[in-house]
Formats: sequence, structure tokens, C-alpha cells
Amino acid sequence: MFTPGQRSRGDGPRSVLVGLLILLALFILQELGAGLLPDIYKGFAGDDRKTLVVGASVAFVLVGLLLYIVHLQGRVQKDAEPELGADERARARAALLHVVRRRWTDDADRAWERSVRIELGLAEHREAVHDPWGPPRLTTGGPEGGVPLAAGTRIGEVFDRHQAQLLVLGAPGAGKTSRMLELAEKLAEAAERDDDAPVPAVLLLTDWHGEPFVSWILDELHSRYRLPRKAGLALLRDNGIALVLDGLDEVAPRLRVDCVRAINGLLSAEQYPHCPIAVSCRSTDYDELGERLTVSGAVRVRPLEVAAVHALLNGGGERLRGLAAAAAADPVLARLLTTPLMLGVAVFAYEGVAEDEVTAPGDTEERRGRIFDAYIERMIHRDRTLQGRPVASERPAGRVRADLLRLARDLNQVHSTVYYADDFSSMLLQAPDDVLRQLAPSGMYPMFRFMRGLSGYEAGNPASRPNRLYSAWVSFGTSLPFMKSVLASHLRRDFLDYATDRAIMRRAGDGYAFLHKTIQDHLAARGENMSAEELRALEQSPA
Repeated sequence: MFTPGQRSRGDGPRSVLVGLLILLALFILQELGAGLLPDIYKGFAGDDRKTLVVGASVAFVLVGLLLYIVHLQGRVQKDAEPELGADERARARAALLHVVRRRWTDDADRAWERSVRIELGLAEHREAVHDPWGPPRLTTGGPEGGVPLAAGTRIGEVFDRHQAQLLVLGAPGAGKTSRMLELAEKLAEAAERDDDAPVPAVLLLTDWHGEPFVSWILDELHSRYRLPRKAGLALLRDNGIALVLDGLDEVAPRLRVDCVRAINGLLSAEQYPHCPIAVSCRSTDYDELGERLTVSGAVRVRPLEVAAVHALLNGGGERLRGLAAAAAADPVLARLLTTPLMLGVAVFAYEGVAEDEVTAPGDTEERRGRIFDAYIERMIHRDRTLQGRPVASERPAGRVRADLLRLARDLNQVHSTVYYADDFSSMLLQAPDDVLRQLAPSGMYPMFRFMRGLSGYEAGNPASRPNRLYSAWVSFGTSLPFMKSVLASHLRRDFLDYATDRAIMRRAGDGYAFLHKTIQDHLAARGENMSAEELRALEQSPA
């Protein structure tokens, strides 16, 4: 595997040039600081000090530009020569597979999903993708369209049938992410058996903010999976990686069409022929795009039939009698429970609860919100963990509620669904100013404001990207014991682990996310409508 200690071809002469340019820049600064400049320069510029200073400044900027050009040349050269030896490729592939297994397909981290797993049907949805070789097609389409597949058809079978390129659609909470993780698990098992099979890499499209798509993939493989860019590019070019891209609907709305075009650009590029790829998206959001992916096929995760909901609840016995009776008497509630998320959440929320405690008036959104609230209350007071690990230390219920509202609100304000505890500073630097003031550790708001000015982040703009100064600051500043202690106390990792144990949140690779985006949106709406004083009062509530 390529390591920083290794040198690629051309590194020797380039290092000498970089050294000479740095010495030249230091010499100019030294002469400027001493009020002196070489006589040969004075011969051109004269003795006027203003002219000398301006000329020296321009020279220094030019040296900086030359350094940057040399850096870009080296990066392009490395990207253009991604060949790996057999041993390097095997080590890179094994390392990637190990991290994927640990972070995405570990059974323990999917205990909640497995505990409420419901077998859902799949339907082919051919009109959802663009076939450049096919004839024009008139279709009524729509999210409820599609040709049902045989019962028991697995997502891996459909993926193989469509030459390892697939779009996965479905309603909110229908189980799209679960199907994507099922596919990742199937691909990981195949990669363990066959050294030529691609290794799945789960990437969250919520983290894409408009940068060049291949560069984003390589950056994500490096930051999330610790895979060097050279190894990532080499594996990507020889189909050694299967991209599992979850959440097209979680890309910022103004960037979704660009994201579809970026994915299509990847698939049409000569460097990445037949790239194995799966993309998930909400059906309604995808239908509104007006742009189609050029993958080989599409499948929709079908909702449960209302009759199946009644059958499942009636089969739950005495503990679900109240929920079953309420659903039987309330068609709106029954329809609300036709997705695995809502049915699973309702089962946990109303286990052992009488019918009159379940039944409540209101529209669909109000009822969904009440179910989420009941679920969170049940999970907060639950006396055992769903994860099979030791029970997390107890926390005051009011404090848990307030922390959940704040976190959901903060994530929505920075247009994200994943909280990366190890990269907390980037979330702060990108946040709007009022959010930064709330989020920054005590007394550190001015420092983060100053760093934002230098880092390249634009306040409130999720599309802004950090410059190399930010990267250098993170690697140096966060390594200091002082910064580690300050940030670690604010990251609330103990709270994140607690909420994950209670199945209110879940692990998303090396980050944390709410159990579902709809739960995050529900809590964020409540948090945004509460003042700081109301949140503090909630935090102090005893029960």
C-alpha cells in the first residue's frame, strides 16, 4: 500500500524545486523585514520604498503561486499513475473490506433493524432510469408504479441481474437504507470468497456538496476508510470497489440534479468502465428531479398492504392488543404503519399500552410526531440495551430530551444528517454565525470565527470547502492536549453512545445519525420553536 514514506516517480526533482522556491520566499521576507533588497532589484525598481515593498509583495505572491502549481502538478501526476502492485492491491483491498465489515455490516450495530425486520416486496421500476440505447417510452410512471418481483427476491439478486448498477427507490422509512446495507453485506461476503470481486464502499451522499465527484469519492475513501488516494483510484479504475451511495434525497435540493449528472458523468467516463454502483433515493424526490440516472435498472421497495399491517399486529398477541385495536378502528393510523420504520417504532412505543392511549386525533404529520415522541420516551426509560452491550450509565431524562432537540436542530441548520464527532470543528466552521455561537465550546467562539476567516469555509454555506490551511490547522491544533480536552468535552460522545444504545440514534460509518431522517426533522422542528430558556428548563425537568 502506498504510504507517505514512499516516493512516486518525479518526487525527487519536484522536492528540490519546492525547496528552492521556499528558500527564495524566505529570502525575500528576510530582506523585506530588514528594509533591504538586492541591489539588482533596486536597479529595476529604483530607491522608492513604496515601489520596493509592492514589488517584493508581488514577487512573494508569485512564489506562492508557483508552490501551489507544483503541488497541483504532483497531485495530478499521482492521480494519473494509480498502478498498484499485486501485494499493494491485496493489502489495500483487505484493509477496505475490514473497515466496511466493522462499520457497516456488523450485526450488533443493526440489532434494532433486525429486531423489527419485515419482509418487504420489491418492484422493477424501469421508467426511473434512462437507457441511452432504448426507444422513447411513454409511461404514467409515478411512485406507485413498477412490476412486482417474486416474493422473497433479495436486493443482491436484482443488483446482479442489472449488471451491478441499480437505483433503489422507496417512500420515507420504507427500508431503502436497510436494503443498501443488505446489499453491502452480500457484496462483502462475495469479496471475502473471491479476490476478484469488488469490495463495497458505503458513502453517504449527504456529505457531497458539489465538488468534482471522483475527487469526492477518493476523499471520502481516505477520510472514512483510511484508504490512500492512489489505492482508491487504482481500485476504482479496475472495478475493485462497488459504490453503495445512500441518500440522493439528502443532498441539498439545489444540488440534486448536479449530483445525478455527476454520477452519470462517472458512469460514462472511459476511466471507470462498468463501475459497480447502487444509489438510493426517496421516490417522490427522485420524480421531481426531471433528470434520470443512467444505471442499468431500478427497483422500488414496496410498502406493506394495510391488511398485512393488521395481520402482523394481530399476530403480536396480548402485548400489541391496544395498538392492533387502534389501527383497526383508525384507517389513517393503519396507513401510517405501512412502512417498516413506522411499524417498528409504533410496536416499541405502544407495547403493552391500552387502545385509548394510542388513539388520538390530528392529521398524518401530527400522528407521526406523537408516535416518535412516544417511542423516544419509551427508549429513554428502557431498562436494557438493544445492542447487546453493557447498559449505558443513566442520564436525566430531561437532559436527554434537550440534547436530542439541540442536536437535531444543529444538524438541520448545517444541512447534514450525520454528526462526525472526530471532525466536529468542520461543522462549527461551516455553521451560520448564530449557530456557531451556540455550538462553540465556552470561550472559544472568537477563535473559531478567526479560523473560519482563514479556512475557506463560508458561514451557512454547506457547499463551501476547506482549504489546505484548515487541514494543517486540524492536524496540528487538534493534536494538542489542550484542544483534545476542550473538544472532547463538547463532543458529547457519551451522549451519542447513550442515544445509540437506546436506538434513538444509530452509527453511520464513523459518524452518528438519528434512527431516521424523519425523526431528525421532527425533533429539529420542535427545537427550532423553543427558546434557549425553554431548552434549559426542559433540561432541568426531573422525569
